[in-house]
Amino acid sequence: MYRDPRKMLVRHKMILGNLPFLGISYQGKQRDEQLRNKFSSKDEIKKVMKTAIDYDVRIFSASAHMFNSLAQIYLQAVKEVEDEEGMDIQLIPCLDVPLRLRGRKLNDYKRWKTHVNYESETFGKSVTQRVLEDPILNCRPNWKENLQLAKPYRMKDLQRELRIDWNLWERNIDAFSEYHIAWIEPGSETDFLAISRMDLLEELLDVTREAGYRTLLGSHHLGVSFPLVEEGRVKRFDGYVTPVNKLGIMMFPTQKAVENAVRKARKQGKLIVGIKPLAGGRIKPQEALSYVYKEIKADACMIGVSSVDEAKEDFETAQKLLTS
Repeated sequence: MYRDPRKMLVRHKMILGNLPFLGISYQGKQRDEQLRNKFSSKDEIKKVMKTAIDYDVRIFSASAHMFNSLAQIYLQAVKEVEDEEGMDIQLIPCLDVPLRLRGRKLNDYKRWKTHVNYESETFGKSVTQRVLEDPILNCRPNWKENLQLAKPYRMKDLQRELRIDWNLWERNIDAFSEYHIAWIEPGSETDFLAISRMDLLEELLDVTREAGYRTLLGSHHLGVSFPLVEEGRVKRFDGYVTPVNKLGIMMFPTQKAVENAVRKARKQGKLIVGIKPLAGGRIKPQEALSYVYKEIKADACMIGVSSVDEAKEDFETAQKLLTS
């Protein structure tokens, strides 16, 4: 592991996002399929990785080995690029938190419905509409219909019976033992724990730290999660990985609430790593990254690219902004 990842992040403010390599474009099924076909070739992945390295990118995001078939190819490419370039690549693996209720995996739509209902109590019914209309969420099949039909979980059931599958969590972490890890990022299920079981969130951080890793919390609902985490005085993590983009896509419950949370978190010494800065290709790089680095002042930004040309454009734009 890197001894002081915080210092590394101060220098390396650009992070290579991994989702395009896993066939996720946020632009629809046809584009996803194109990416899956392209990046089934490890050589294609390595070309883009090496271009990122040319722009001094040394931190890559990652997903669990079992995320999909391309995740393993991606991680093999990381190892090969390290060997070929003679350098260590620091990873930030985003790992789903394996939540279980009465022994069963949580339903994603019921989980989102529970969260939307919780946020609506403070921010009003407009939150529901924002979630229903979000263009990235609508890349999921039948998103609107499934969310509207879903029934929320009852808080009393969550408080009594929600559990984490610790064996699975530890196996997912152990799978990265041969890589250089800057942080483990428990995924956005941490938002759900923030509104329902803060004790489990604290235990999750403890277990991960005891395994030898620092943590950044993944959040799609930072405007709500940040104040709850602060109120709960949760301390054993370094910051947040959260969507930040000029269009407010995937920034819940509102763009303004997330922006305020980011500013407060940074004042308190928490790191902010922005994700989805280009909103799935809906914002031009100059405009997108100016918002992230100049307006929001994120400590770093994960930039997903699907070609050598995209990598050159995005990372060159970021470099110029960071040195201006």
